[in-house]
Amino acid sequence: MFALPTLADLLNRTRQSFRANLKGSDAWVWPNNVYASAKVIAGAIFEVFGFAAYIQKQMFAFSAPDVESLTNHGAEYGIPRNPAAPASGNVVFTVTDNVTVNTNAVLQRTDGVQFIVTAGGTLATSGSLTVPVIAAADGAAGNTDANAPLAILSGVTSTSTTAPTAAVDGNGLTLGADLEDIESWRARILFRKRNPPHGGAPADYVFWAGQVSGVSFYLDRPTVYVERLWQGPGTVRVFPLMYGLYANGIPQAADVQRVQDYIETVKPAGAQVTVAAPIAVPVNVTISGLQPNTVDVQEAVRAELADAFQRLSRPAGADAQFGSMPYLASPFSFSLSWIWQAVANATGEQRHSITSPVTDVALSAGQMATLGTITFV
Repeated sequence: MFALPTLADLLNRTRQSFRANLKGSDAWVWPNNVYASAKVIAGAIFEVFGFAAYIQKQMFAFSAPDVESLTNHGAEYGIPRNPAAPASGNVVFTVTDNVTVNTNAVLQRTDGVQFIVTAGGTLATSGSLTVPVIAAADGAAGNTDANAPLAILSGVTSTSTTAPTAAVDGNGLTLGADLEDIESWRARILFRKRNPPHGGAPADYVFWAGQVSGVSFYLDRPTVYVERLWQGPGTVRVFPLMYGLYANGIPQAADVQRVQDYIETVKPAGAQVTVAAPIAVPVNVTISGLQPNTVDVQEAVRAELADAFQRLSRPAGADAQFGSMPYLASPFSFSLSWIWQAVANATGEQRHSITSPVTDVALSAGQMATLGTITFV
């Protein structure tokens, strides 16, 4: 293996070369012109070596150092970086008399995030009017919980003595996603290289789901799971997880539909594909005898448990287990030992006992363990 020389090594070599080839000179002694020349030459050579090392990293997707070089690897396989997307959904206006909501009316969340009405409407009597909206800016920040109140900034008129109010409907505002992280993009490119298309093999569904903005993709663990033959020959169930959008990774209905719509365009003819969100099974954790039982240690415990559930939990399924295909949704239970270990990993923790749960958390097909309430006693 070629070892990249340091600047000091190159300077020493250059000085030795002057001494060997220019009799009577000594590039170690100041002042003289070869002393300065050795430094200039060594610096220039070092820059060339650095650029060569940068080019070497560009050769492989796993070491490509920046977006520009990774773009070239993605282009070879037709895998662009997943773009950012705006959140969207419906908003409900409630009035006591009448209201007119114009297209392009502007609403605002309490933290300043704004939404634009995409199709206005009119209500001549008291009641509620539902209109579609989209976030004014791309990104996951636009995703909003159900029933969240919104301030009306413009484009809404009413002659009612009571001003109309606006709130997100019961489905929330979803589908907002940030520009894909470079490591997620790298993971998708490497997954495609390591798993060539194979006419609807399980890896194909993992790759296809990862093409949708918001679906998580990591190198060290699967975040899309596939269950073959889940309702007989020709049927496939896909569980995409979205940790960048939701703490437990479980997507909402609109997210699921978006993945379903995309896979329908690329799946093999005749395949019956169902994209589903795993059913959350909250695991409440009761910890007794925590020492020291301080606020800082408790917060460290919460952080470690949240990390453990994100890293180790997965959708259960009825598929077989194959070591070469860790993304298959096979029978699964969340180990009690993982909970003990997570708490033990918390900074400052010296002693504790887990009083609940008392056994591994068994899961049925389609279920996924999520972190529930943490209680310290």
